[in-house]
Amino acid sequence: MVGTGVGAQNGILIKGGEPLEMAHKVKVVVFDKTGTVTHGTPVVIQVKTLVESNRMPRTKILALIGTAESSSEHPLGTAITKYCKQELDTDVLGTCTDFQVVPGCGISCKVTNIDALIHRRESIEENNVRNAALVKMDEKVEESMQPALIIDEELPTTWNSHKYSVLIGNREWMARNGFLLKTEVNNAMTDHERRGRTAVLVAVDGELCGLVAIADTVKPEAELAVRTLKAMGLEVVLMTGDNSRTARSIAAQVGITKVFAEVLPSHKVAKVKQLQEEGRRVAMVGDGINDSPALAMANVGIAIGTGTDVAIEAADVVLIRNDLLDVVASIDLSRKTVKRIRINFVFALIYNLIGVPVAAGVFLPAGLVLQPWMGSAAMAASSVSVVVSSLLLKFYKKPTFEKYELRARNQTKLKSPSEISVHIGIDETAPESPKLSLMDRIINYSRASINSLLSDKRSLSSIVLSEPDKHSLLTGDSQEEDDTVV
Repeated sequence: MVGTGVGAQNGILIKGGEPLEMAHKVKVVVFDKTGTVTHGTPVVIQVKTLVESNRMPRTKILALIGTAESSSEHPLGTAITKYCKQELDTDVLGTCTDFQVVPGCGISCKVTNIDALIHRRESIEENNVRNAALVKMDEKVEESMQPALIIDEELPTTWNSHKYSVLIGNREWMARNGFLLKTEVNNAMTDHERRGRTAVLVAVDGELCGLVAIADTVKPEAELAVRTLKAMGLEVVLMTGDNSRTARSIAAQVGITKVFAEVLPSHKVAKVKQLQEEGRRVAMVGDGINDSPALAMANVGIAIGTGTDVAIEAADVVLIRNDLLDVVASIDLSRKTVKRIRINFVFALIYNLIGVPVAAGVFLPAGLVLQPWMGSAAMAASSVSVVVSSLLLKFYKKPTFEKYELRARNQTKLKSPSEISVHIGIDETAPESPKLSLMDRIINYSRASINSLLSDKRSLSSIVLSEPDKHSLLTGDSQEEDDTVV
């Protein structure tokens, strides 16, 4: 109780004693990228049109993608909608229906009621050009004109609203929907990704027509938090649904050497479970809906306070201040609490080791007798000492920024991209087979020879039964090859 109260005073909400006790056993800390390692407030850097402007004007693309992403809860979608509203100078966009989101890939929807918005924007631009020309004219001519007729151009009251089919997402999402990327488009995406940006594609009515580049900056304390966790003997992993190039760039900035990119929410759960099956306790740090299954699966789920309600509900620990150094503080508090529990156990054990034998009369021949009032006093002193020892946790304070720097001084600050291992999905490179000694090789060779002889004898004694076995073996081999391809 004292530990959870101290955590709340320091901006760390711990849901019960079990997560507080489990945190000190953590060996691997897994971070999500967007909104956790980065600020989660991305900004659109560029909107590039991939078709002719007469077929798909830039204003139309902005209206379509802004309306489509208005139903998304992802930070990237929010950034796109905000940018489109600013560019179109409007607070109201079109109508989005049949909205579907595929986590880790993209969205699909139907967009309508954008024709009036496009016509309004085009008319404003035309009027701005006309007004600019009128300003240059003579004052007499300007007074004879009627600007109100130009500025307040009447819009049509009815529109034949066309329903647009919009797809927005990454390469995999476009490949699933049958789109082939041209070399120049792929090169443009690669260039943005190498700079740590996220590049998403836009398809309208079955045609690839736009590229949106979005940038999200790394939190200033992220690099120090990673170095401090490594100094505490913990392994740090980055898992993100973003592409491998962007993930590598972000990891290089914060000092993480192991990255899992293009990971779906189910893959995050599988990776956490895989680490747990290896006998390691895992802490998952995230903030979004996509992270909530992994937060629930991890031994300790840590949610950012500014994240979604689903993530906060699924997590065991909530960081109110949105500070990654609080991840370090929560683990440090857990270690201090468990250490205090062990000290309390020693206090209670000492009283019992001394008092029980005396009360049982072991030292009666020596004239040492424990009177009833002495037993009561010893029991009260035992309880008081344990309570006072526990209350010493009240004096716990989070380490300062300078102490974190001092603790992480021996850790290298930045990693070059070549030192970072990036895995797609949850696949990892197979471990190298250990080198066997000469005696081990002889034993293995002997076993293989004996097994081969035994199998030959069995096959000779049952030739008729061996035919279907061969067929089943071939079928099994083909299935294994298919699994390998997948």
